[in-house]
Amino acid sequence: MNIKSRVRRIISFLLAGVFIGGLAYAAITSKVFMKGAMFTTSVIEIRFLKDLAGTADTNNLTSEILGVQFDNIMNYWENDYPVKIYNVSKNTLTLKSNANYSTALDPDSLRYSLYVEIFPWNDSNNNGLVDEGEVGETLGKKNFVKWKTEGFDLGFLGKGEIKSYVLRFSADGLTDTKMGKTGQFDFEFGIVQ
Repeated sequence: MNIKSRVRRIISFLLAGVFIGGLAYAAITSKVFMKGAMFTTSVIEIRFLKDLAGTADTNNLTSEILGVQFDNIMNYWENDYPVKIYNVSKNTLTLKSNANYSTALDPDSLRYSLYVEIFPWNDSNNNGLVDEGEVGETLGKKNFVKWKTEGFDLGFLGKGEIKSYVLRFSADGLTDTKMGKTGQFDFEFGIVQ
């Protein structure tokens, strides 16, 4: 090969390199970017109202209330316990309730003879008391075992909404061997996702 051919060949390679490099550079410089996209998860939070006649201000909200102590329970006994739940989050939530207990705290299996029936409660005068005509249609009745395994669907709870419920506790099927016995149970209200 003569020098002229070599020079042409080298120039061809250089031009091809510049051309390919220019295309690569052009491809890179023609991109657009979306920078700094941020994702924030929602706060999903519910609280009990401590004072049932109060409002949903921070001082009246709690994530836990102490359970009551029921004594002298016999067959056909019943007692109502009202609760109010507030949706702190910014989304509508689906509410559910379950019993949550360990068998060690119910050694005599009272859970099969103790029942809960849940009712929506419209505290129309906001006095925190269950007055005549404020209790709605039952959402069902279950013994504590079914309450734990199946739970209750309590419907939707809108952003900033308070829902009120009456838990009607009762007993049935208590035998002589279960009289004078004690069981301890926890109950929870949670969110279905």
